[in-house]
Amino acid sequence: MKSLYIKRIGLPFVLACSLTISSCERDFGDINEPWDNRVYSAKIPELYNSVANSMLEGGRGIFSSFLYQRTQLAANYAASGFRLDNQVGGIWENYYFALADFRKAIELIDAAPNPQSYTNIKAMLTTLIAFKTLKTTTLYGDIPYSEAGKSFLGAAYYRPAYDGQESIFSAALADLKWAADNLTDASDQVSLGSYETLLQDDLSLWVKFAQSLRLRYAMVMREKNAAAADAIISEVLNQPLLGPDEYLGIDPVRLTMEINRGGSFRGNAYVRLGSTIWNAMSSSNAVDGSGIFDLRAKIFFEPNSSGEWKPYPQTPSSNTVAETDNGGAGNDPYAEVRLTTWEPAGQYLYSPLNVYYVNDRTFPDLFITGSEVSFLKAEIYNRGIGGVAANAATAQQFYNEGITSSVKFWYKLANGSSVWTVNRPAPAPSDAELLTMLSNPAVAYSAAPSEALAQIYKQHWISLFHQPFDAWTLQRRTGDATPQVPLAPTNEALNLNRLTYPIAENTSNHDNWLSATGGSDDQTKKPWFMP
Repeated sequence: MKSLYIKRIGLPFVLACSLTISSCERDFGDINEPWDNRVYSAKIPELYNSVANSMLEGGRGIFSSFLYQRTQLAANYAASGFRLDNQVGGIWENYYFALADFRKAIELIDAAPNPQSYTNIKAMLTTLIAFKTLKTTTLYGDIPYSEAGKSFLGAAYYRPAYDGQESIFSAALADLKWAADNLTDASDQVSLGSYETLLQDDLSLWVKFAQSLRLRYAMVMREKNAAAADAIISEVLNQPLLGPDEYLGIDPVRLTMEINRGGSFRGNAYVRLGSTIWNAMSSSNAVDGSGIFDLRAKIFFEPNSSGEWKPYPQTPSSNTVAETDNGGAGNDPYAEVRLTTWEPAGQYLYSPLNVYYVNDRTFPDLFITGSEVSFLKAEIYNRGIGGVAANAATAQQFYNEGITSSVKFWYKLANGSSVWTVNRPAPAPSDAELLTMLSNPAVAYSAAPSEALAQIYKQHWISLFHQPFDAWTLQRRTGDATPQVPLAPTNEALNLNRLTYPIAENTSNHDNWLSATGGSDDQTKKPWFMP
């Protein structure tokens, strides 16, 4: 894929925080206090860059503790021991600090002598905050939005009411359309210069970003508001979108920074290759891996300490052999010492995630990829929605394109990893390897539309392995049509349909929290977009 990366972050994260927030160490409950009663010394460029800095993915502990189990992209052989409500605050806080900075930046733009000359900056900011808004509401459900992030305007906004998810989708999607329609190459536009840390003022990429997000979230809400979704889909299919070799995200290599994902695995080493994704990547349970047909399998996972491919059952039975490490010291397949020795750190019966995938600090945080856009198009043409007639040939074209793009993306990343030494993939798969994968009976596009749709969902799901939040959204918006088996009644991710609100929200914004939850913050409650 061509990297449409964040080329650099102009302000260090800590510095950006100090420019826009009076204290980054305050408890989240203070967000709904008049914490905006400080003098904003930052100007538009700094506020823009603060919003840009907030785009780094949060909630990584939720991945390994809950979402791999919920999406069945992996399995946990033991309960994590972590409480969900202790892990949800960081994402929430990140969003509302960014929303406040966005509101202030727009206020400054509107008060400028020539506000029309800031149209592009306003459109960029609007794209970023609309993206964060849609992602946040898909995680939590109803959230404070229309009144939120405005406490610098006075006491009336200290306790923002919760907006319904349907209205949030409508507003944010309208904002994305406005942004895409109003980005302009007019000579009177103010440039952020070095502060434009995302796409370096490349307006064509900003348009693709906004339009591709419109397509994604129109599909997210399609089962609940088909008329509105189809109108967006019909329009966006004729607009510039990310191509199969493109992606948007934070690229640590370009930023000369690191993204540490390993810590969320080493806190508990319970994550393993699960039987659900194994069955989607291998035609047999041969422990030598001879049944593996998915070219990404050996990038995401590796054999157990005995060199055997052995998935942990997604729903273990009383006959399931217990994992041998029991989380014990010295038995951690994700230990960083393995980056230099490769040799197993202790004994573990079930195949873990690949130690290089877990510990590499240069893999990007992804916003949206051309591969995802291809799978969305495949689904649209398979189903015949969004004003287009069902077309199996076109659906197959985009389906194959999405798989090919995803495989090439991961080969390139793994090959370029600075820590990957043993079994490093080639820079790209060969044409013969791709043809063999695409021709495998489990992958080859089916002539039966319903079977083909299931294949689209499966391959889309695998392609989101690095994006568990987005895989979770796909699973929920399709009515659990991604690969899965029934989870055990004791599984901590069972029926996890939304993140609960941070505990502090109940105390600092109690009346509105009570109105939104009815007094019970239920993680099994379906958000509006879920069928």
